[in-house]
Amino acid sequence: MTDSEAAHVWREMRALMLEKHDTRRAVAEATGMSFLRAKLLTKLLAADRTVTELADILASDAPYVSLNIRELEKRELVIRTEDPDDRRRRIIGLTDAGRRLAEKARAIADAPPPDFTTVSAHDLAQLRRILQLP
Repeated sequence: MTDSEAAHVWREMRALMLEKHDTRRAVAEATGMSFLRAKLLTKLLAADRTVTELADILASDAPYVSLNIRELEKRELVIRTEDPDDRRRRIIGLTDAGRRLAEKARAIADAPPPDFTTVSAHDLAQLRRILQLP
């Protein structure tokens, strides 16, 4: 594949993900919050994290993440607790309501585009290999 072919395929893959099957609006509507706040919740599904860790994951700045965490706290979707190893740090975790909303957001965001569901098992295996997925 030439560089121009690679660029074309990449452009089409990006368009599929970010334009043709953009789930951000659906996530925001289903959760009743901005996509960023819903994304913050989904990042807490795997583990509790600090504001700094969340900022790094989202490539954002800590004060902006902290502002959004405060709003999620007001909605009783997250809770801050003291880090047992460093009392100056706060760990952000999901409440039960936050976990349910995060799982809802994740399910919407993870749903493949309709055309993608018709891809053969062989082609999916090839794509998995190309992307070096387990």
